[in-house]
Amino acid sequence: MFQQDVIVLAGATGRVGGATLRKLTDEGARVVVVSRKERDMGDAQAVVADLADPAATQALVDDVVRRFGRIDAVVNLAGRGKFVALADSTLADLRTNLDGFVVTAYNLSLAALRAMLRQDYRFERRSRGHIVTVTAGSSKDPQPRFGLFGAAKAGVNTLMRAIAREHKADGIVANAVVLGGVATDAAREYLTKEEFDAAASPEEVANVLAFLASPASDGINGELIDLNAREVD
Repeated sequence: MFQQDVIVLAGATGRVGGATLRKLTDEGARVVVVSRKERDMGDAQAVVADLADPAATQALVDDVVRRFGRIDAVVNLAGRGKFVALADSTLADLRTNLDGFVVTAYNLSLAALRAMLRQDYRFERRSRGHIVTVTAGSSKDPQPRFGLFGAAKAGVNTLMRAIAREHKADGIVANAVVLGGVATDAAREYLTKEEFDAAASPEEVANVLAFLASPASDGINGELIDLNAREVD
């Protein structure tokens, strides 16, 4: 799927991020993993950066370009928020979600976008770079206590579509993956067996993210791609 493509992966901890890292490396990508703490990522290059800090994020992107010469894709699963009923929420709760998702996605996506716009197309490629960010079903249909989280994720959806529209003639591909339930060990605590069996596996999520980061998806741009596995109701 990849020919030594340089991919920045944010949010590689946990089962979904780990499955995504394995898929990208198995398919021939050179992966730079971004996290807030020092971690051993095996064959991938690990870097520490706080994506909420624009200067640190820019330094991260600059370092990747210095070391590898380019950035072919960004896959972003990073972010953290707070779930709270609207009537019980505060402005600080809203800002927690906006800072945790919109600000981090903006900092990483825009730093990478500017680097991609400065680089040449690879041979026989129709894009100069792919940006893939994971959002959530609550960005379209928020459940109780997920309103602020959903509002922030909806902002990320719009950011991805805006990048795609503004740079559709520049070889930039940007999409959001609107993720439903994922069958992780933690999900067993709040999903029924039927819901768990219907949810996407981490490997299914990884397959979609890898495809959207690859040249095979050059023709998909500015989309909100629902990944609901067997959750069809």
